[in-house]
Amino acid sequence: MARKFRGTESVKVDGKGRMSVPARLRRVFDAGDPGFATANTGRTQLVAVYGPDWWNWIELYTIEAIEEIDEQIDKLTRGSPQRRWLEMLMNGQSTDLEIDKEGRLVLPQKLREKLGLADGSETIFESRGDYVQVYHPDSRPKDVAALEDFTAQHGPEFDPRSFLDQLGEE
Repeated sequence: MARKFRGTESVKVDGKGRMSVPARLRRVFDAGDPGFATANTGRTQLVAVYGPDWWNWIELYTIEAIEEIDEQIDKLTRGSPQRRWLEMLMNGQSTDLEIDKEGRLVLPQKLREKLGLADGSETIFESRGDYVQVYHPDSRPKDVAALEDFTAQHGPEFDPRSFLDQLGEE
């Protein structure tokens, strides 16, 4: 089982789009890149999914996580709308990135503009288990509002871990 990302960090972006990836997140990216240990370059490969225009965030995946998603997509019926949409999202609206020897990730200009990041800006790295969601601190991801609405339907006393009980019912 792959290591999971945990926690939330605030990270500064410099004028060249470089940001230091927090060490505990970097260790998960390193562990999730099968070529990291053998390449001997000190550079970790990962994939950034930037999604459609309405996304105000990007998602950073380890190589192992993105390969698992690719395998799942390949099991869908070729030409089906579900497969085509997922291929467009996960392959067409993504880019390969790397963390350099100094532990920095360079975010391309296109992605910095998407997130509204300038020299000296802060950005948020928020763990989502098998990926990290990256966004501008003044622009909470739009998908979170939908999750908050879903949570509100269950009331303040609700414990979301009860969903785990449903796994045995499948």
